[in-house]
Amino acid sequence: MAAIGKGYAKVILFGEHFVVYGLPGIASSIDKCVQIDAQKVKDSDDVVFDDKVYNEKISLKENPEHIKSKLFNAMFKDEEFVPKKGIKLTITATSTPGGGMGYSASLCAAMARAMSVLTDQGWKDDKIFEVTMKGETIAHGTPSGIDPACATYGSLILFEKNMEGGKNKIQPFKLGAPLYLVLADTGIKHDTKEAVMDVRKRKEANPAEYEKIFSDYKTLVGKAKTALKFGETIEVGKLMNENHELLKKIGVSIPEIENIIKVMNYSNALGAKITGAGMGGNVIGLCENEKHQDKMLATLESKGIKAIKTKIN
Repeated sequence: MAAIGKGYAKVILFGEHFVVYGLPGIASSIDKCVQIDAQKVKDSDDVVFDDKVYNEKISLKENPEHIKSKLFNAMFKDEEFVPKKGIKLTITATSTPGGGMGYSASLCAAMARAMSVLTDQGWKDDKIFEVTMKGETIAHGTPSGIDPACATYGSLILFEKNMEGGKNKIQPFKLGAPLYLVLADTGIKHDTKEAVMDVRKRKEANPAEYEKIFSDYKTLVGKAKTALKFGETIEVGKLMNENHELLKKIGVSIPEIENIIKVMNYSNALGAKITGAGMGGNVIGLCENEKHQDKMLATLESKGIKAIKTKIN
């Protein structure tokens, strides 16, 4: 019998890149996920990944340098009661990799949950988060932790990375009014690790300029939390636009992103911005209601832009 684990996809509402440096970010899980079905395989001395998303089968023994093998080893090497052989992991997903929805974190969280169930570990969310972070460090170098937090906890959160290596601040909170979002895909797969490294290089080369940008963001995110809690959707949209302008200043927007934002604004978006690392991936547009979502979706699709809608309650 298979043990099933899920890891939630996410959107970052505020804080891309800034969270890496200890500033607060606001993100939420959405109704997309990665699912892993884990099974014990009798008389096997291997771990096999049957990945339906990438349409590939990976052997831990034969392909130790494959990213999935590295993730598995990093996540479970210190877990005495998790077997390192005789396992088959079947991967499916309703989210897409390389689109800014935290696919690698969703994958790691799903794997952690599935292995916990398979081996009767009974891991709680905090332990799932800890194990997921080990995988994310392999995937992204110095991850902020915001993706694993959303993948694990499945809620709207205020996130703040502990820059001294202690426990990160993860504070779930409730919206004052639902958010109706459209996620549009640039069609360009980005590399989060590379994008984070490039921003770091630019920051080190221009410290005074970046100090001002980061200060402006810190003020903005405080306003955003208040607006979200009190259901001030118009203000949320305005602040999303301001956040995007700051992301442009740190160099993570590209023409394809700007084109999508132009189309969203033509569709009367309340706000529109990058979600995720930028340099491709997805863009989010904030709508008034479901009818507005449908109109924006139709406009984007008429321009050949793939998009989906989601709602955060």
